Amino acid sequence: MDPVIIVIALLIFTSVIMALAMGVAWLHFGRQRHVRSWALSYVAATGQWLANAGGAALGSGGLMALTSCLIVVSGSLMLVGVRQRSGKPVPWRALILCGAVVATGGSYVALIGDRSLQGIVVPSYVGLLMLCSAIALWPRNRRFSAPEMAFFSMSLILALFEAGLVASAATDLGRAPGQGMALYRALLGLGLPSIYVGLGVAAVMVVAGDLAHQLRRQMRHDPLTNVLNRRGLDESASRAIAHAHRHQRPLALVVCDLDGFKALNDGHGHIAGDAALCGFAQLLTNAVRRGDIVARLGGDEFGLLLVETDAAAAADVMERVRAEIGCLVVPNAPEAALRASFGVAELLASDQSLEDMVARADTALYDAKKEGKNRVAIWRAAA
Repeated sequence: MDPVIIVIALLIFTSVIMALAMGVAWLHFGRQRHVRSWALSYVAATGQWLANAGGAALGSGGLMALTSCLIVVSGSLMLVGVRQRSGKPVPWRALILCGAVVATGGSYVALIGDRSLQGIVVPSYVGLLMLCSAIALWPRNRRFSAPEMAFFSMSLILALFEAGLVASAATDLGRAPGQGMALYRALLGLGLPSIYVGLGVAAVMVVAGDLAHQLRRQMRHDPLTNVLNRRGLDESASRAIAHAHRHQRPLALVVCDLDGFKALNDGHGHIAGDAALCGFAQLLTNAVRRGDIVARLGGDEFGLLLVETDAAAAADVMERVRAEIGCLVVPNAPEAALRASFGVAELLASDQSLEDMVARADTALYDAKKEGKNRVAIWRAAA
């Protein structure tokens, strides 16, 4: 069997599998834009390899021209997906304009049968697209995840491979036709299948990694307020308490809730109540530093862990929050005046878990309620 047929069959099969995998991921796991773009990229790639197979078998310049167009579409959609995933704007006008120029040039050289130029025009553009994809994938303010590193590496490898194809095709220019293209075809047959499959596997790993991260986040975060839930607080607190004990640094826990929240819910409905909770959570998040922890414990009760902070300093922070909460405007209940009470407890040498601190902070919160609400209370050991 002709090795070219085997290679193209493998590429077609890989493209179909990838298109199906990305399509299923898009349909059933959040319909994210970048997954849809990657699915469409592999749909275009499937058409590309089918047209390539037909063009090679029939000697059709028209099918080879179609191949050039679909390669540009597939590579462009891959870059679009990477930029969408990274939260970066997609330069649609530049992509469409450059893609149209390259597709037109690739189609022309395919129709006139100039294999050397055909091996230069489109591969050079695809290599540039993959280089741009690798750059756009680079994360800000964090490290690469393992799937991202795999995708980044494969994108760079494909970009370098395309550069090698361009260089080998360029050796045919100005010489007897076909001399340089032998190296081009050898590189294409030996290198492209493994690199193409590797890039597809890396893309699947990225989508799976994103899904796993999303599920972990959903397990640790409150869906209404977007702060940590009790499970997330417990996990974070175990590390914070261990660090504070190990380095003998202060750590403060604040337990707080909205005064009269039940009356707000009963009088104005759950939509107003949810808005009040979201506003309160945002106020707490804005009041603390990066590295501090904000969590919703349940209902209208929240917990905050303030690292490198003693009880007095934590109380000062909560006093500012207490003063600011009255300025919150609740949709559907603009006349509602929000108030909150706060209980503060500091980490003791004998504390082994978050529950030890919660018990004391709850006691302080109860004292704040008993003394008239809308105040901050610090737990004090009994004399």
